[in-house]
Amino acid sequence: MYPILFNYKIINIGSYGLMLGLSFYLAFLLTERELSLIIPSAIVGAKFFHILENLGEFLSDPMGMIFSGAGLSVYGGFVLAFILAMILIRKNGENILEIFDTTAPAMALAYGVGRLGCHVSGDGCYGIATTSFLGTAYPNGIVPVSTTVFPTPLFESIVSFTVFIILMKLRKREMPVGKLFFIYLLLNGIPRFLVEFIRLNPTVALGLTQAQIVAIFFVLTGIIGWIMVERRAGETA
Repeated sequence: MYPILFNYKIINIGSYGLMLGLSFYLAFLLTERELSLIIPSAIVGAKFFHILENLGEFLSDPMGMIFSGAGLSVYGGFVLAFILAMILIRKNGENILEIFDTTAPAMALAYGVGRLGCHVSGDGCYGIATTSFLGTAYPNGIVPVSTTVFPTPLFESIVSFTVFIILMKLRKREMPVGKLFFIYLLLNGIPRFLVEFIRLNPTVALGLTQAQIVAIFFVLTGIIGWIMVERRAGETA
């Protein structure tokens, strides 16, 4: 693992930060919409959700956690970015679902690149220990681990890149407005819910992690939204 790519005096470039920036840039290239506000909101949301997951650590060193470059929850960034995006789109008088359909592939791509950053930096969002051939050690990671664990960020990255390819192919088909976005919510939520069973995240309610609860919300929203847009399309046909 290579958590630090370049270091000279006060200049410190980490692999996770580089991949995170790359994910935002790639999403920008695909969407080019209002990202001057949405990107900061995603970072704030990611940090906020991470604090909620680690309240004990936050209470012991609030300023250290807030201003640390590490510790970002992907779903936290998604949720706050979604909310702000809806406000901006509505303010501009545009169709929210049309814009979300357009940005769905970019979100999948950015998620995959971001998770790859987690893997190469060894930021600690690993899976449980394993002796299988899939196991990976992160002795030089930001959070060092000498025993082999499931490389869950890598799993998620591969799945997300696959989802990106699927969405890019589906967007060429005729389908109701919003359907592509709701498909993305399903293809994002289901794998994330499942991978949490082999991750080390703490449970918060009903034996589920915070990410699993958000994933369930994504899946339910995807199912309900898919049904609604199909029904609406049938009524207007």
